[in-house]
Amino acid sequence: MIEVHNKITVSSPEHAQHLEAAFSGTNHRMADIPGFVAFNLLKAQDGSHYIVRVVWESEDAFAAWTASEHFRQAHRGQSGEAVASTYQVVL
Repeated sequence: MIEVHNKITVSSPEHAQHLEAAFSGTNHRMADIPGFVAFNLLKAQDGSHYIVRVVWESEDAFAAWTASEHFRQAHRGQSGEAVASTYQVVL
């Protein structure tokens, strides 16, 4: 199992509102994606950034998602700086 974290820097209160609206319903939209396990949107206490946390059954499942049309549609028009990190779940 792996976790992918994307850190998205927030440029304004409006940007934060846009992110929260854009990610609402993600668990429902992703439910039928092979290998998808869980999603969370985490907001820094100071409001400076968000962490998009997605859990996948395997690296192969994550790679298949990033190569899919569903991924391209979900990420079209994204704004803000994002930095991704991938972690292997060990416990």
